[in-house]
Amino acid sequence: MSTCIILSVLLSQQAAPAPAAPSPLERFKSLKGAWDADIDGDGKSDGTVEYRVVGAGSAVVETLFAGSEHEMVTVYHMDGAALMCTHYCAAGNQPRLKAVKIEGETVAFEMKDITNLVDPAAMHMHAATFTFHADGTVRSIWRSQSGGKPGHTADFRLTRRK
Repeated sequence: MSTCIILSVLLSQQAAPAPAAPSPLERFKSLKGAWDADIDGDGKSDGTVEYRVVGAGSAVVETLFAGSEHEMVTVYHMDGAALMCTHYCAAGNQPRLKAVKIEGETVAFEMKDITNLVDPAAMHMHAATFTFHADGTVRSIWRSQSGGKPGHTADFRLTRRK
């Protein structure tokens, strides 16, 4: 056998490359639509959270308490290989969070930086953890910080609207 034939046979027997892992943004894209949010743990809806995929699929917009004086928007997107979000808070500041742990069904974000924080001791959202449950529900826990110390925790149990 010639060297060319042997090389051709060997190359044809190589395993196909493994498919690339899906972007961590895909999980947030799957939230597209309206969700009921149980905030106080009583099993009843305390408000609606809406998710929209925008920017030709490059970002996901989350709107909480739409139309109210406490409406807040969070935009999830990729920055290279990093999953990021910017939270446009009712407190008037805009923390940018980076996913620091993506493991199993959990995505944990921590603050990278913040804009419009006039008083460094003022309350701001500092971390968020999302858990995507097998039954299709999602738990979103947001932790604030004030004066460098842990503050309020907002615990959202999300169920897709039918």
